[in-house]
Amino acid sequence: MNLFNEYQQKLIEALKPGDRVRNVFKVLEIQKRTKKNGEPFLSLELRDPTGKIGAKIWSQVDTHLSMIRAGEFYRFSGTVNEYQNQPQLKIESLNPVAADDPEVNRSDFEEQAPFDVEKDFQDMTDTLKAAIRNPFLIGLIDIFEKKYRQAFQQHYAAQKIHHAYAGGLLEHTHSVIRLAILIADFYRLDRELLAIGALFHDIGKLIEFTRSPAVETTPEGGLIGHIILSNQIFLELQGQVKNFPPDLSLQIQHLIVSHHGEKEFGAPEVPKTPEAFVLHMIDLLDSKLKIFQEAIDAADANSRFSEYHRILGRRLFVPEKKE
Repeated sequence: MNLFNEYQQKLIEALKPGDRVRNVFKVLEIQKRTKKNGEPFLSLELRDPTGKIGAKIWSQVDTHLSMIRAGEFYRFSGTVNEYQNQPQLKIESLNPVAADDPEVNRSDFEEQAPFDVEKDFQDMTDTLKAAIRNPFLIGLIDIFEKKYRQAFQQHYAAQKIHHAYAGGLLEHTHSVIRLAILIADFYRLDRELLAIGALFHDIGKLIEFTRSPAVETTPEGGLIGHIILSNQIFLELQGQVKNFPPDLSLQIQHLIVSHHGEKEFGAPEVPKTPEAFVLHMIDLLDSKLKIFQEAIDAADANSRFSEYHRILGRRLFVPEKKE
């Protein structure tokens, strides 16, 4: 019997524990980790045209680490196991895929946002302009649209923690803007200031990490970070609006640099205005609720509680899923 016949070419969306597969995947991430007994292993995240899957390599760790590059394509063979209620691939062998391999259409592996990014971006900017009357801020939004429309529609909001997918930055920012307008009106705060701060608070993530060929931290991201980069982008665009009021610029900068809330969480300054405090709380709310949602969606539907969630520091209640 030819053992190769035991393997199947099967897409991620159809994989189930026990399957033996031999297929092409794009490597999104690779990390060298250590088991409790001190032995090393490799943890990977792989992608095909239908989704992502975690994978592990338990043998010849250093040899494989020297062979594999994030953003590159390989033909992997292995067995599908289950880990924390999710399929995971135990890799047994791999071979690089040539750049000109006629059987592999690399564009099929590009991640697509799970919603209409053009429509969502337009709705976001329309919402801003409906809430803002200040001509300097309207001019700022126009410049932002022209320069960042395409990149903003496709970028992640984070590398791993929340909204970590194509379009995530747009989805998160859009949500924060809408919440900012509602809360500003309810508490009689400066709606225009809060809304424009919401637009720019995370824009530095466009520079903090790349999306292609793999999601990786840039030198600027690692050495400066997205908060300072966001402020730099705001100042660059603001400089293109003639006679932009200095006091307004200072207020917006404060919202950007304080939106992480506490210095221990990376904020260069703590919120010192009601608008800055609100932006911090909205940003935290939207990101945390996204983590809740993703963890509950990934949990075992047959259990009322999820596995312990390291970031949230708790197990989550899992409601019964409606048919």
